[in-house]
Order: sequence, then C-alpha cells, then structure tokens
Amino acid sequence: MAETNDSKWSEELSDRYSVEWKNAINIVRNRFNERYFDPIDEMIKHERKEIRTRVGFIIMSIDCLLIETLNQFLFGIEDTNVRYNRSNPDNNFKYNSQAFRDFFNYSTYFPVFKSTNGLSKIFYDEIRCGLLHQAQTKTNSLINIKSSDMVRPVDKQDFNNGIEINRNLFHYALQDEYNKYFKDLQDPESKNLDGEYLRDMCNRKMKELIK
Repeated sequence: MAETNDSKWSEELSDRYSVEWKNAINIVRNRFNERYFDPIDEMIKHERKEIRTRVGFIIMSIDCLLIETLNQFLFGIEDTNVRYNRSNPDNNFKYNSQAFRDFFNYSTYFPVFKSTNGLSKIFYDEIRCGLLHQAQTKTNSLINIKSSDMVRPVDKQDFNNGIEINRNLFHYALQDEYNKYFKDLQDPESKNLDGEYLRDMCNRKMKELIK
C-alpha cells in the first residue's frame, strides 16, 4: 500500500492490528507535512523579513483548515457539516464552531481553550470566520508574533472584546498536536473522546479522501 489512492487501503486497514498501519501512518503524516507544515516552516524562516513577518494571516488561515481537518480524522468525519448541522437533534452538534470546541477539548497543547469558557467559540468567530469570509480578523482581534502568550485578551480583561494570538506559538502547538496524533495512531488501542478507536476513524476519513 504505497499510495493513498491504493484500492486496498480500506480492506487492509480494517484490522486495527494490521502491519500495514505503519506505512499508512507515514502516508498520512507525509500528506500533511509536505502540503502544509513544511511550506509554513519555510515562510516562518524566510530570509526576507518582509515575507516572514507578513504571513500571519496565511499561517492562521491554514491552521484553521488543519484544526478542522484533524477533528475530522479524530472522529472519522467526511465533512464537518455532516456531523455539525442545525438539523441535528443533539444541541452539542448543531454548529461548525462546535468542531473547534471538540478539537480544543481533545487537544493537549492548547490548555487556555479548556480553562477559558467560550474561548473556542470566540476563536471560531473572530479568527476562523473572519479570515475565511473577510480575509481579516473581526472586531479588535490581532495576529502577531509579539505576544508572550499564545492567546490572550486584547484588553487584558475580557476575551469577548477581542483576542491577540501569537501565530508562531499557535502554529507550533498545532504542529505538536498533529505529531501527538500520529504517535497515538501507532497504538491500535488509542481512542478519541467518544471512545472510538483512532485507527478506525482515520481509516473512515481516508476512505472518503481516496474515493
């Protein structure tokens, strides 16, 4: 199983203990490193200051994409709108912002989102939706490389008045989160927050990608 378009992907990986999982994990890891993490690293370290200091919106836009995608891998979701939609009778899964909530609840490297009530929704509205729909952050929110904190309130008191994000600290935390995910995948007994096996969820997601 050398490529992600191999028709045997699902068949070989339906067994969580298959020896093919070692190769499969490398395929998924390389997919994200080559398409996203390696290019972002090049931007962050670019020799031209005017480039490396002005790519914050690009990096955060991609990071939002990567958050949503990792959440799909964690829960075996074909599309965020399939799990989170307004017709869902479960109020916990009615809005796309709840995908970010679930990601941050699962995460190890974003503790501020767990300790600050409603911060994941603020991030979704101010950063993700602002960048996606308007190519800018909303209200007073800022993206920079100055802050000593990964995320903090703009006015130092209330996150609802806008958030300030150090995009390098945020991105490196997300990179750590992906690395942890790939490490967890090495254990066939690893589970997500719903008690589902990560390998089963990864297999389900990859089947959708290689149809």
